Amino acid sequence: MAPFSELKLLMKSLLFIAFSLLAGVANAAPTEFTASYRAYSAGLPCGKGSLSLRQLDDGRYEYRAKGKACVLSQSLDHYSRFQLAPLQGDEYQSQFSGWFSQRLLQGQQQDGHYAVTLNGEPLTTELFPAATLEPTIMMYQLGHSQQSQQLSYTWGEETRDYWFEYQGSEVIDTKLGPLLTHKYQQDHPNESRIATLWFSPKYDGLMVQAKVSRLGVSWVNFVINEYQSH
Repeated sequence: MAPFSELKLLMKSLLFIAFSLLAGVANAAPTEFTASYRAYSAGLPCGKGSLSLRQLDDGRYEYRAKGKACVLSQSLDHYSRFQLAPLQGDEYQSQFSGWFSQRLLQGQQQDGHYAVTLNGEPLTTELFPAATLEPTIMMYQLGHSQQSQQLSYTWGEETRDYWFEYQGSEVIDTKLGPLLTHKYQQDHPNESRIATLWFSPKYDGLMVQAKVSRLGVSWVNFVINEYQSH
């Protein structure tokens, strides 16, 4: 597996989990927590990550996701800040670091859009159109609807429309014990790649496992390791 592809998938999973966790706060004050995850490829560890949620002094909330892949010291440090009533994202920042690259993405909401920069330079000459659909709202729709739907998801400098097929409920074994989950399958423009996602209603729509396969062969398995509320 190429090092950058491995890191990109690991970090995408971390942010995907972050958005799904925030989805549970739409109707109630969120619980502050810390969680950890591990990624495996071909049965071997290939990365790990941590997630935390805390309330800021100004009443907003901050979600932080950190992760590191077991190649070339590739790492991610991401935060996103949001407010309640109604649930709305404000700004976010994603910093990717490694032996051979440094990438800093920063987004600021402006009138329902996000102005996004990469290493201090605008990604486009206009407001970044890909961010018109706020990720936490998108994940609320997915994590709580229990039905198939088409959603737009932004990752890095690109946004794509994905079809999420709801495949019913399933009990899976995790480090947190057996969990009843809602299962989805996500398509990809590259038809050889398929992601399967499991969300736990017990943890406010938390995604507790994700598997990605290519040409029918398992590529990466991302699983929850620990969860602690504060």
